[in-house]
Amino acid sequence: MSDFSVVKIGLLWLAVVASALAVTHYSHTYRQTYGQLTAMQREANQLQVEYGRYLLEQSAVGSLQRVEGMAADELNMRTPEASEIIMVRQ
Repeated sequence: MSDFSVVKIGLLWLAVVASALAVTHYSHTYRQTYGQLTAMQREANQLQVEYGRYLLEQSAVGSLQRVEGMAADELNMRTPEASEIIMVRQ
């Protein structure tokens, strides 16, 4: 074997080792990134569920019947009689 062939084989061996290390590195990076993606997707789904609950709670809190009930119970308010209503015209 000539010295040139030994050099070629050595360079080829280094290229194979470098390629193997690169594949290992990128596989590891891919798995980490995919793990982060799935965690963020789970968090996004949980936030969607919480947002839906918030909308339901908001609609329940702001309902007209609830507001009227709280006004009557806590502030002793009532609907005025027709004789108590005064119309203001300009």
